[in-house]
Amino acid sequence: MKRILKAVLVAFAVLMLLAAVAVSSFPRYAESFFTIRAVELTGEIDHISSVHFRRALGNTTSGTFFNIDLAAIREAALKAPWVKAVNVRRVWPNKINIEITEYKALALWEDGRLVSVDGELFAANPEEADNPMALPEFFGRAEMVQEVTRRYKRFNKMLQVVMPKARVTEVSVNDRDSWALAISSDEIPPTRIELGVEHENWTLEDRFGIVIVQYPDVVKLMKGAPSSIDARYELAFSATLPEKSLRIYRSQDGRRQAAESIAESNRQTSGAR
Repeated sequence: MKRILKAVLVAFAVLMLLAAVAVSSFPRYAESFFTIRAVELTGEIDHISSVHFRRALGNTTSGTFFNIDLAAIREAALKAPWVKAVNVRRVWPNKINIEITEYKALALWEDGRLVSVDGELFAANPEEADNPMALPEFFGRAEMVQEVTRRYKRFNKMLQVVMPKARVTEVSVNDRDSWALAISSDEIPPTRIELGVEHENWTLEDRFGIVIVQYPDVVKLMKGAPSSIDARYELAFSATLPEKSLRIYRSQDGRRQAAESIAESNRQTSGAR
């Protein structure tokens, strides 16, 4: 009986010793097992270099599953070019997943920043944009960026209804809230259009609509695309070539008056010779 009791006590002591060893070594094992070993990048990633992005994260991804600072990772990620939003989460037992939403570039702002399709300014290399040479240029105060974006979309949509191959290449608004834009296509050189200040009964869209509806006829009558158009008048706009100026009136006789104006200009030129 004594031998059995002694054997039991010895076995119990061994078990306690093993348990003590296991407990003392568990923290080191746990730390090794739960140390973050992988960072997964997901989302529609078209412009972000994974190498540059991981470099931007720095040492924020160092830690374990339990003590990793997700807020610090998110803050660092948002500073990387092209990153609009991020969602950071832990993946059991030793991974981090970063879901990225990129900005989609719409235009180039006057200070070199890009404008997103949602009218947000962001810093990134314009050369990395899709078809960077086709980006329109926006000019104005930074607080006007969303309004400029909205106007651009509206103007471009109106233009392509009348001239599907043309596009708006520039939109600007100055400190007096006077608007201007430029249009061009593969067939016509850039034409600058002054729209002026918005009025309650005579909107910028009204003025632009009058111009683009009659633009093809103006090109024919002037035998070339005008270099500039002044649409700040309520009932008319003027179109200018280097040596000619033409006024089209918003009336049923507008085209006839345009033709007469050109004919008169040609007669004066012939008489001068």
